[in-house]
Amino acid sequence: MQKFIIEKTYFNNQTLPQDLIYQCNKVLRFKINNRFIVCVDKVNYIVQITNISDKNLSYNIIEKITLDTEIDQYITIIQGYPKGDKFEEIIKHGTELGAFEFIPCIMKRTQFKIDEKRQNSKIERFKKIAKEASEQSMRNIVPEINSFIKLNQIDFSVYDYVFVCYEEQSKLGNHQGFKEKIQSLNKGSKLAFLIGPEGGIDQEEVEYLSELSNVYFISLGKRILRTETASFYVLSILSYERELS
Repeated sequence: MQKFIIEKTYFNNQTLPQDLIYQCNKVLRFKINNRFIVCVDKVNYIVQITNISDKNLSYNIIEKITLDTEIDQYITIIQGYPKGDKFEEIIKHGTELGAFEFIPCIMKRTQFKIDEKRQNSKIERFKKIAKEASEQSMRNIVPEINSFIKLNQIDFSVYDYVFVCYEEQSKLGNHQGFKEKIQSLNKGSKLAFLIGPEGGIDQEEVEYLSELSNVYFISLGKRILRTETASFYVLSILSYERELS
């Protein structure tokens, strides 16, 4: 069943924003009496269409339902900004896998130059992607998309654990540390995963991060992953450990 995450104003008026009305009418081809789910302030309702046209849609509330779709950890992906459209895919699939927040981070090896105006337009696009992915995966929240930021401007003290995905740990054969940590996590812990861009994390950045008390350098197994793969790997492991094991 289709799900939309909407603001309370639209819910109180038993309608949808104009872009979603267009989607219902022209893309999904909804008719009167078709049902879908709306989520308002993390609460879900099944609703039934009573009227639909090119610019208008109204519905009745059928019932309130419970959808328990969130991982019991607050997970932030701090991503060394990659080339091309990779960050869009990271947001899309990372949202499906349970991330709560994404931070596009400018690091020493980031191959990215863009003016502030274009950054703002990118952030708006990222937010749209996150919302659509949340609706598709039946989540109750839309992940927060932060503005572009440099590594040394991030306040790491707000996290209980900061896991730095570092390929040198793999070369050293240190594969167990991450598993042991996530198995001992308390419910509701605030976790951050820092992933370097193409080319990895610079040694100066490693030294800077090493001085922080809540930072742990981890291996993601025996193979070296691409930057756009690493976040999916850690989110999948967390999902398995917290939800399926």
